[in-house]
Amino acid sequence: MQRYTLSGGPLRPRAGGGWGVWVLCWAELPRAAAALPQAAAFAGLAQGRGRTAVYPDCTQGVVRLPGGARFAFCLGERALWLAAETPLPLAGLPLAAVPPTPAGALLALLEQAAETAAPDLQRQEDCLDRLEEALGRGQLQDFGARALAVRRALAALHGGWAALARLAQDLQADPARRLTRAERAAWDRFAARAASLRDEAETLREYTMQLWQVCHANIELRQTRVTTWLTVVATVFLPLDLVTGWYGMNFPNMLAPGVPWGYPAVACTAALLALGGLWYCRRRGLLEVVPEKRKKYIEKQ
Repeated sequence: MQRYTLSGGPLRPRAGGGWGVWVLCWAELPRAAAALPQAAAFAGLAQGRGRTAVYPDCTQGVVRLPGGARFAFCLGERALWLAAETPLPLAGLPLAAVPPTPAGALLALLEQAAETAAPDLQRQEDCLDRLEEALGRGQLQDFGARALAVRRALAALHGGWAALARLAQDLQADPARRLTRAERAAWDRFAARAASLRDEAETLREYTMQLWQVCHANIELRQTRVTTWLTVVATVFLPLDLVTGWYGMNFPNMLAPGVPWGYPAVACTAALLALGGLWYCRRRGLLEVVPEKRKKYIEKQ
């Protein structure tokens, strides 16, 4: 269990009692129960039970950071208790931009976590840019798996920022009247920033779904091309197969066998049938590489 002082500068470890910031791990909760307000409820938070709650002597809750880390806090008038699976490293935590109070120390910790997690959002945006370039080049191999990985990462970031925005709003409401005006203003700024990053993560998630839809449209287009060319081949060669099969039966008294113009007549008939099949396919639009309606849809996306 480690204690830090609040003196307006960076947090410094300091032994002894008094007010400040206390950092401990889950296993140290029984030893600190005597000094911890609402120790039973705080132990429940540490075990994953309960939600943010306001008591007459403290406010308790669980924080889930965008990067996945989780810790519980107990905010009193003169002390802040933080508990996690491993002790949080708070030495040197800057407090210049926040009031030197327990609530300010909690806010400084969340802002530092926000600064650490914000580049993750930029990295996911860069991944989406690379996916868009690959989609433009027609490189669809493993596109679905990569898009799914980005969407999962964005979902985790969105959940973390949404949780921080809710926590900031809950503390900003200050039902126990523990926060000063300066503290409420600082929490208000943090809530606005967390909400902005949450909305940005949601926008990137929606953009991921749009890329996914365009990828599926391209896959369907490729399948349509294959089906179209198979239809053209069948339309052209099926009549020829019928002619060759008919004359392959070798019945007597068939049309034009044994006459000098028989073979040229059959060849011309087959050529006319092939040209007729191509003309029919062209009239039906089957010879277009990309159907016009499908092409306009993909360009719009």
